Amino acid sequence: MTTDAIWTAFSARLRAFIAKRVRENVDIDDILQEVFTKIHAGLGKLKEEERLEAWLFQVTRRAIVDHYRNHRLVGLHEEIAAKSASQDVAAEVASWLGPMMSLIPEEDQTSLRLVELEGVSQKDLASRLGLSVTGAKSRVQRARARLKQAVLDCCHIEMDRRGTPIDYSKKRDDCGPCSCA
Repeated sequence: MTTDAIWTAFSARLRAFIAKRVRENVDIDDILQEVFTKIHAGLGKLKEEERLEAWLFQVTRRAIVDHYRNHRLVGLHEEIAAKSASQDVAAEVASWLGPMMSLIPEEDQTSLRLVELEGVSQKDLASRLGLSVTGAKSRVQRARARLKQAVLDCCHIEMDRRGTPIDYSKKRDDCGPCSCA
């Protein structure tokens, strides 16, 4: 079966599947496009055509997961600033993340820098660092948790209902490189 034939037969169902899991229409269309890029690239590797539908939905599920992963911390500066009217507080808290990275292990810094700031996929990260994809994903999750803990060990951050910083205060004087007063 060709990519065009798959598009004709499945695009509406896949779009509906994505739409149930993603809010923004622009994101839905982007994910669908990404899905069909992956389908086109991987179609030659599909050995059992009777498993086509299951494979299509698996590719789609993975694309949705990747979408949420990529948007979790990528562009945190912009995301925090855009979430609320207290952009000054959010932007200031976001500006600490770079300096606070010095408080986590070097391998975690490298992983976060590549994935979150440079947009390297976790699969590519695994390849670059000689890890399994699962190992790379674990490293990134661990690095995120350590960075979050470093910030929270230093500062108390008050959040609004959407998770946007609205106020902060320093917990102790010797905590680290943030500019929290």
